[in-house]
Amino acid sequence: MEIEKEIYQSQPFRSPYQKLMVNIMFSHNWLSSKQKAFFKGYNLTPKQYNILRILRGADQPISTLTIRERMLDKMSDASRIVDRLEKKKLVKKSISKIDNRKVDIALTKASIKLLSAIDDNINTLENEFNNLSREEAVQLSLLLDKMRS
Repeated sequence: MEIEKEIYQSQPFRSPYQKLMVNIMFSHNWLSSKQKAFFKGYNLTPKQYNILRILRGADQPISTLTIRERMLDKMSDASRIVDRLEKKKLVKKSISKIDNRKVDIALTKASIKLLSAIDDNINTLENEFNNLSREEAVQLSLLLDKMRS
């Protein structure tokens, strides 16, 4: 559905750039809502999932600072989110072997199992984009990359 209809806008946008900005913000909120509902089934937030993915991709324990640098939402409080994941027994903290002033964060067996379960079902979230062809998905991603460059 066109953005004007989605937000019940009767007046035209001032410019195509204003329309793009509103459309991206609306789409972000739409996707965030879908993600929250999906991850709720795993007792996770999207930000917690993001940290678990970062840790899995690192292949070794990493510091909270490194996690923060790699997060999608740079404004997140990575330390607080890691603490919540630790309470859920999904990550473990240890003193860094390189710098004993730092704490390294690693996945637990429980989080690896949880990530595997999510991987098995993530297609239900990805299916939200089925109205785009594979080529359109690639093109849209390229355009978003270009917009941020």
